[in-house]
Amino acid sequence: MIGIYLHIPFCKSKCSYCDFYSTASQMLVQPTVLSMLREIERRKNYFASAKSFSPAAQPTTLYVGGGTPSLLPPDMLNELAQKAIATFCATPPVEFTVELNPDDVTPGYLQCLRDMGVNRVSIGVQSFFDDDLQRLHRRHSARQAARSVQLAQQAGFGNISIDLMYGLPYMDVERWRSNLEAAFSLGVQHLSAYVLTVESRTPFGALRRKNKLTLPPEEEVAAQHDLLCEMSAKNGFAHYEISNFALDGFFSAHNTAYWQQQPYIGIGPAAHSYNGRQRQSNVASCAQYAKNVEEEKDFFEVENLSTEDCYNEYVFTGLRTIWGINLCRLQQLFDKKLINYLLANARKHIDCKNIVVDGDRLAIPEDRWFVADSIIVDLIWT
Repeated sequence: MIGIYLHIPFCKSKCSYCDFYSTASQMLVQPTVLSMLREIERRKNYFASAKSFSPAAQPTTLYVGGGTPSLLPPDMLNELAQKAIATFCATPPVEFTVELNPDDVTPGYLQCLRDMGVNRVSIGVQSFFDDDLQRLHRRHSARQAARSVQLAQQAGFGNISIDLMYGLPYMDVERWRSNLEAAFSLGVQHLSAYVLTVESRTPFGALRRKNKLTLPPEEEVAAQHDLLCEMSAKNGFAHYEISNFALDGFFSAHNTAYWQQQPYIGIGPAAHSYNGRQRQSNVASCAQYAKNVEEEKDFFEVENLSTEDCYNEYVFTGLRTIWGINLCRLQQLFDKKLINYLLANARKHIDCKNIVVDGDRLAIPEDRWFVADSIIVDLIWT
């Protein structure tokens, strides 16, 4: 799978935990969309640069994220999507996802999505408790969260993902259990569950510096993670990436391609692209992005990846998934220096069962995923 990502960097308000680029200025919507249409045209040959890395470099997924894509009028969203599909895809994408905020979900909007070919929606629920949502500075209520899923089902969507967060201020295991029960009772096919990470440049970061942010202790967060794994399994959800769970046949094709190091293109302010040997990062400013695109100046920075960079990314992303990393694949991509480094540093983790070996596959077992980053860091080339 090779993907197209459209970044819609608009939000009505900033969430307390969010460190991503976004803006509340509605005056920038139209010029930004026009610039994204121009960017698509300017980069129509992008995937030719990925063919040496992936000979079958043909986009098969389209993901519209943000920000808040559901703030975009349907006609604008449709124009962007159809331009991207016509430019990059030989056939319609097999997976076409749009992120939605619950309070933007209406039957009319959902019908517009269906008409434009969207076959998967990802709804940013975060919690089914109003006081959690207020602390997170989310715009919707718990009632709207549940209702948005029901409306999507009534509109005919059979592939629905929701986002939840744990490790939130004042959250305990029983509150988290209630959140999970509410999620699974709705009959969704996919769940993304993220532990709260407090970034310094966010409102939560400012509160923490003032000692005004009350977070659960680490052992409580670990218990919430364990409950997440237990209840997901009981409801038939496979834990296929550290933060992602799905019923059989409903793994996110778009995100799986990221984790398996497939090329992708990102369109829009602050979007990222990857062709196997380079990363490109679009400028994180709607105004500057639009100006540079309009004046045909460079609107992204390029990072040329060394062999060691590529190795690190393969190890880091692979070990966060059920597929792990494949030694045969590593031997095809990298020299003996890096293979020997991996095996030498993996030995202690294999001995203590932090890493399991299955033929040519090395993987971190689910019961160690909560501490996966501390395992992976030992295998990263420095």
